[in-house]
Amino acid sequence: MPLRSFLYRPPPAEQLTQRFCYLTMPNRTLRERLLHQMANFARGIGVGWRCGSKGWEIRAGGIKIGNPQQSITVFSVACLASLLSSMSGAGAAMLTTPVWLALGFPLPVVIASNQLNGAAWTLIAARNYLKGRKVDWVLVGVMILFGLGGAYAGTVIVRGADTHAMQRVIGAVILALVAVVALNPALGQNEQPPALSRCVTGVLAFPLGVYEAFFGSGNGLFTSLLLCKGRGLSLLTALGYYYLIAFCWNSFAVSIYSAAGLANLTLMLPSTAGSVIGAYCGSRIGRSKGHGWVRLLFVVLGGVLGLKLMWG
Repeated sequence: MPLRSFLYRPPPAEQLTQRFCYLTMPNRTLRERLLHQMANFARGIGVGWRCGSKGWEIRAGGIKIGNPQQSITVFSVACLASLLSSMSGAGAAMLTTPVWLALGFPLPVVIASNQLNGAAWTLIAARNYLKGRKVDWVLVGVMILFGLGGAYAGTVIVRGADTHAMQRVIGAVILALVAVVALNPALGQNEQPPALSRCVTGVLAFPLGVYEAFFGSGNGLFTSLLLCKGRGLSLLTALGYYYLIAFCWNSFAVSIYSAAGLANLTLMLPSTAGSVIGAYCGSRIGRSKGHGWVRLLFVVLGGVLGLKLMWG
């Protein structure tokens, strides 16, 4: 049996000791004791790896986790996507969705993975942006509730809607928002007196929840602009609010997709790990660089997203 497949169907501990006797500790007694314990543990939980017909495979408890090459690709793409998204609000799905589809994952699984990634990294980004800032928890709670109602309505609406036509319209709206930000350099630079009440702002979160349910990318642009113009928040604080709200929206979606059996560990594990690392770094960079840096990425990535949606 080749060395590379020794854990796929865990062999006896003695065989493990023979194979690795020259690769572990110099003391033979301690070496054999350690490998014996490792073999018992691996055999007990069914962890293993082998080189199959489609490349390296990693398994845990009889479940195929994937191969290292694919996992590295997924991890890297997810890390880059959340890095950029956490600094701009443009949405990681803009980059991850086409890549996951190109790797052969079904669209429902891709959407479920994106929602899990969002639930994992948005809370980290929110913490970095809102650290040391006063949070209006009443506003956050109202927006979460109306947004969840919108998300549920969105799952109903999207079933009979022409999603391609809707995406083109949304692309045009995003480009208009980007133009507003580009032509108003001072927008979101400093906090201003609120122009809308908490209740009105919360009601406006309903269409944001609808949009989150069927696409989501760019929702950070909509929400941030709403909070900047409506509640007078700075752009960095508005992004923090959005990520805090999006965490609840994404968690709600994850529970629905998981109940539907759409969880895929091959995609979810490496993409979630990459998303968390990327968002942590991106949100720290965004906060340290300040308004000008975030505004630049807001305009550039928002423009790319708007054009992508309009062109299909």
